[in-house]
Amino acid sequence: MQRYAFSLSRARRAVTPRGQELDSLAGSEALRGRFFSWRGATGRRYVCSVFQRGEEGFVSDVESGALIGVARDGGVLRPVCVLAAGERRSRDTLGRLARELGVAEWHVHFCPEIEAVRDLAGSLLN
Repeated sequence: MQRYAFSLSRARRAVTPRGQELDSLAGSEALRGRFFSWRGATGRRYVCSVFQRGEEGFVSDVESGALIGVARDGGVLRPVCVLAAGERRSRDTLGRLARELGVAEWHVHFCPEIEAVRDLAGSLLN
């Protein structure tokens, strides 16, 4: 299996693509912060579940999909890495990556296609 992991260098982080909260959850205080969507390079929308830094134990167990490490700068979300799930990264490895890149949240898109990882990386990190 090929490994896919993408990250931004610090110099390229200033330009960020846009994601958005889900309009359908705007009125739900309990769910609004648990889901977010990002657009891939193809224009496809990817709905993600949101996990806070510190929940790397769960995120490391995801077997297929895209893992997006997201930093928060004054309330603005900024993707800093895109990883393919299923690479059996340990909780400690993801925790170390979160510290190094300033990840505040992990956005997880559950899917079986590796193309989603490529599409998201092409949009979020370029």
